Amino acid sequence: MSPTARRGRPAAALAALALAAAVLSPTAAAADAPAPALTSPANSAATWAAAQLKDGSNASGDQGLTADIVLALASTGTGGRVAAKATDWLAAHTGDYVDRGTPGKVFAGGAAKLALVAAVEHRDPTDFGGHDLVATLLGRLQGSGRFTDDLPTGDMSNQFTQSLAVLALQRTGKLPSAAVDFLARSRCADGGYPLTFRADPAKCSSHTDSTGLAVQALLGAGRPADAAPGLDWLEKHQNADGGFSDNGFGTAPGNTNTTALDVQALTAGGRTATAAKGLAWLISRQVRCDGAEADRGAVGYQEPKADGSALRATAQAVPALAGKSLDRIDGRNAADGLEPVDCSPGTTTGGTGDPGTGGTDGGATDGGTPSGGTTGGPATGGSTTGGTGTEPSTGPTPTTGSTPPAGPGTDSGGADSGGSGPSGGGPAQTTTTGGSGGLAATGTPALSLAGAAAALTVAGAVTVLAVRRRRTP
Repeated sequence: MSPTARRGRPAAALAALALAAAVLSPTAAAADAPAPALTSPANSAATWAAAQLKDGSNASGDQGLTADIVLALASTGTGGRVAAKATDWLAAHTGDYVDRGTPGKVFAGGAAKLALVAAVEHRDPTDFGGHDLVATLLGRLQGSGRFTDDLPTGDMSNQFTQSLAVLALQRTGKLPSAAVDFLARSRCADGGYPLTFRADPAKCSSHTDSTGLAVQALLGAGRPADAAPGLDWLEKHQNADGGFSDNGFGTAPGNTNTTALDVQALTAGGRTATAAKGLAWLISRQVRCDGAEADRGAVGYQEPKADGSALRATAQAVPALAGKSLDRIDGRNAADGLEPVDCSPGTTTGGTGDPGTGGTDGGATDGGTPSGGTTGGPATGGSTTGGTGTEPSTGPTPTTGSTPPAGPGTDSGGADSGGSGPSGGGPAQTTTTGGSGGLAATGTPALSLAGAAAALTVAGAVTVLAVRRRRTP
């Protein structure tokens, strides 16, 4: 089915309900009274994210995060010029992302994410930067229906890889039924979907991020019956405050990246009440009109602040705020300009104006202390790298993994990490190996600390911070 045919309907009523709940909620930003709300949470977040792009084209060389920002802009129907420039940059760096520095090798999660971006932006995924991403993905399809990596370090593919590939190929009309069947069969006995694929059904462990992404992929592929148990599982695992935690790392509090993925799934699946609670949680993590002008619109990883993890959190929150699941985002008719961040009561704005270039990236690369950018667009400042991320657990350079058997439930695919967590400017960071998944986790080979948990994605085979980052291919 074409991207246009899959174009989503605005979730205006749902967003209004969530905004009202967030304004009244005790978890909203201010201690005694809620901060003034932004006129358009989704568009304000998209404008802030776009302003962080280096040279107006990329997130400090991070392909996975840049792709997330393109998907975010497309979901709001704003920033068409910025999205086009960023997509041009992604096309020019396709090889670096897909082969991870080894020509002839394949990082399937990265190929899937770029193919999704190409389709959303109405570029040709069979000739994106001179690469046939569709053929690349189909070349990594095993007899079982699973997509795998072919990298010097082994196979780090997981549920994020599979779901992103299904989402991307569905838009091209080249989606093999075997790929969807494999995804559906991977469901655990309790109804959720795992991050890694296990040969022993007893070892299947449902994962919040992976379930949110798998549900979106199944709904996009026309398999609502297979998505329904995942939706039921998500409703049972929503936190009392409306957020979702990455259960791949114990009992961590809720975070933006996980919550956004699950809200997208719940919205697409018609679980309105649960989705509204999640949206309210997301809005309560956004820097509002009482925040620093340069930070307004940013969505924090766990708190409303524009720190080193905020760019990835914001990019991945925007589609959820806009009421768009990954199978319904379409950038075809996006307005060229961005909507200014507006705090005026009752004011509506049009999508005019471009952000200035993002200025000098303040703060260190992934995991450094964010120090703020210099001059730039409407919302400069803060590190543009780091970030949380669950994308297909295909992250920067995979370091472990073995060649996967062709069977449907192999124990390959990286360690059972893949959680969410801030990745920039956090506590001291340690790295682990394994292909945890997340929309954000997939970055450039230069990133030494990529997020765990599979976008837009995402959102790779990731290294994990002490307080993890989130999804990325």
